[in-house]
Amino acid sequence: MSTLAYAELTSTREEAQPGTSTSTSAPGVKSYVDALAALVPAEVLTLHGLMLSATTKVDATQTTITAPESLFWGLLGLLVVSMGLYAVPRILAKKWDNLDLARVAIPPLALIGWTMLQRATAFDAAVKVLEIKVDDATRTVVALLLAVVLAAVATALAYQADQKQP
Repeated sequence: MSTLAYAELTSTREEAQPGTSTSTSAPGVKSYVDALAALVPAEVLTLHGLMLSATTKVDATQTTITAPESLFWGLLGLLVVSMGLYAVPRILAKKWDNLDLARVAIPPLALIGWTMLQRATAFDAAVKVLEIKVDDATRTVVALLLAVVLAAVATALAYQADQKQP
């Protein structure tokens, strides 16, 4: 999906009459679509993939991170960009509210979860640069639990937007 779509879904839900944005009013989709948009920050995942092509080396059997510091700084930049992709449209449209403080945190946390689930990613670069020890099982379990929590929070926030007076 898209972080920009997540921001737009939130705005559209808030413009609808309370209780109607999942059925009769725009956007006319259930709240799980908001969760999907929030949990798949496509713009930054794409940028992450491009960064990997410049900071890793792939051979027949493995992928090696060749520039961990660059990839680590890239991850920090992607976290900021993912927050901006949600916040800027909401701020420019003058629709920012207190619940947006929670919503703006979901895309960067989702990005971290995605990079934890894969191997030879910006998460690995961060772990190396920060000298943190984490085994594969732990990172997978944490990422999966993070996804469940973020999905629940995004769904609850979509419900709150649906209930808001226009």
